Amino acid sequence: MGATTNHYAALSQAEFDTLLAWLAPGRDEAGERYEAARRMLTRYFDKRRCLPADECVDETFDRVARRLATGEHVRCADPAAYFRGVARNVCLEWYKHATRDARILSLNVSESRPPSPLPACLEHCLDTLTHEGRELLEAYYLTPREELGARLGITPNAVRVRVFKEKQKLRHCMARCLSYRK
Repeated sequence: MGATTNHYAALSQAEFDTLLAWLAPGRDEAGERYEAARRMLTRYFDKRRCLPADECVDETFDRVARRLATGEHVRCADPAAYFRGVARNVCLEWYKHATRDARILSLNVSESRPPSPLPACLEHCLDTLTHEGRELLEAYYLTPREELGARLGITPNAVRVRVFKEKQKLRHCMARCLSYRK
């Protein structure tokens, strides 16, 4: 996740089921509350410029689900309030890491250094994506997920999954390109 990283593996089905059971007794109602919480958290992170917000939201859900799965007793009666509390910590960690990363970058910048291969690699790797993949990534960062999903005829979560796959392709290409240009 940008500045903070999820050091855990993906949530297990049992952890996710525990989260849904905590949100509401019925699966449908739990799903609605989950989506409402996702929208609320996305707005929370967007407003605070913790980007990409969807990764911060995922980190928040992961932390809450794992706490619940380990049997931690949540004294907060309102799940939304509990999510906001965990999100606040995720956001603070994001700021802390972003500030540290900015300081490291400013210390490492030198006029005598050769130009960074990063822009050239990024352009090269974007060119290796399909036309649809590149357009999806560009639209994802310029268009609200709900609007993009409606335009594509898929759910906002399906948009996230497609973007994740395109970003994985981009990351692998960038790693290869940057290691080649060292």
